[in-house]
Amino acid sequence: MQDTSWADRLELVGDDDRLVGFAGALPVRLLAERSGLRAGLSAAMARCRFDPVYDRGQVLIDLAVAQILGGEAISDFQGLRHLGPVIGPVPSNPTVWRALSEVGDLQLIRINTAVARFRRHWWRLLANRPEGFPWLRVAGRELRGITVVDLDASIVFASSEKENARATYKGGIGFCPNLATCDNTDDVLAIDPRPGNATSNCATDNIALLDLATSRLPGRYRRRMLVRLDGARFSHDLLEHIAAGGGVRGRNWEFSVGWSCTDTEMDAIARLPAGARTPGIDQNGDITADTFVADLTGLLDLGSWQEKIPGLRVIVRDEPLHPRYRKRATGRERELGRRYQLIATNTTVGQLAWLDARHRSHVHVENDVKQAKDLGLNRWPSRHWSINVAWTQIVALAANLLACFRYLALPAGELRDAAPKLLRYRLLHLPARLTRGQRKRWLHLRADWPWTNDVINAWRAVTALPAPT
Repeated sequence: MQDTSWADRLELVGDDDRLVGFAGALPVRLLAERSGLRAGLSAAMARCRFDPVYDRGQVLIDLAVAQILGGEAISDFQGLRHLGPVIGPVPSNPTVWRALSEVGDLQLIRINTAVARFRRHWWRLLANRPEGFPWLRVAGRELRGITVVDLDASIVFASSEKENARATYKGGIGFCPNLATCDNTDDVLAIDPRPGNATSNCATDNIALLDLATSRLPGRYRRRMLVRLDGARFSHDLLEHIAAGGGVRGRNWEFSVGWSCTDTEMDAIARLPAGARTPGIDQNGDITADTFVADLTGLLDLGSWQEKIPGLRVIVRDEPLHPRYRKRATGRERELGRRYQLIATNTTVGQLAWLDARHRSHVHVENDVKQAKDLGLNRWPSRHWSINVAWTQIVALAANLLACFRYLALPAGELRDAAPKLLRYRLLHLPARLTRGQRKRWLHLRADWPWTNDVINAWRAVTALPAPT
């Protein structure tokens, strides 16, 4: 029998108008204001002879905050009313719908400009810290001066009644958005919403996504880039575009892409001379047992590739066949009990094992996609395509704002690396009691909550940020 004695003579009553919910989200909302992001979005959404009751830039920011708090639908926006005693009146759901419907092609261009200006500001603040900009480290080596961009696509399932919901390559009905993320800051640079029947290896889509993501980077971070993607997403045109620096002189772009392992490649692996293999390493630089890396370039016919992509190399990783991959293994891999993974790169320097480890850190993109889905990408709210396009851009905005909050307001370590779900539990969903005195408003947080000081320090860090110039 269950013991419910703790509930005896306990009553719940809703009569305290001093309580404020989601108080931990206030630093995030203030960050958007202090960094100039809200002002940029307001300018992007401005229309001639239209003066709305609720500033459209603020509506978009508040929608991004609602997504960070876990909102998955427009109606979840009303959760911000718990912050009403602090931030003032919150617009109704129809107002939010109208704001999204006002996001057309021109507004998207202006929003892109505002987001680029915002990222330029907070990346400058990152670079000015004592520890500097977070350059990626692979196997103990820092990729200083190199911006790492990962491309990936994901499936979002939806009902067939939604516009452009189509049968996907994974089965089911939905959408196939393309994402570009930055591994340096775990930031979503761009989201390209696409119908469910869009292919993953469409060169036009991938080039457009990469160009959009690049346009959102500060100028100095566009010069040296490493673009990583899996093998299903590359084509001649895409790799040529990357190797040419996006068609802009003075850029030094490299790519690292998965390469299919067909019978041709297996025959080349069998012809590898003795001593051609070197030990493989993990992300810490330690040698991995029974794992080897070798250069296959000279054993493959790459003439058509190397004509337009000088320096193209194909590298193979040879490791034991793990049981979880056995179903996807080829007959020759199962026969040999080995798994072969190939990558292509135009990087001409660096040890083979290190280049292989550098590509394998592309797996970080999975966490970035998972975070984007947790911020609302997994729930497209409308039957209308234009509304859903606007929604996905707010998801990218929310991911950008959250990345900025992590680096500028949270301490290095567990909190900065925490998933959105954990941040909500520890910081964002924290309630407070509002009082007034000494010509101030005071938000009283629970004294014994383990992360109360982190919320307070985050607020202080945001209020101390310099204004954008």
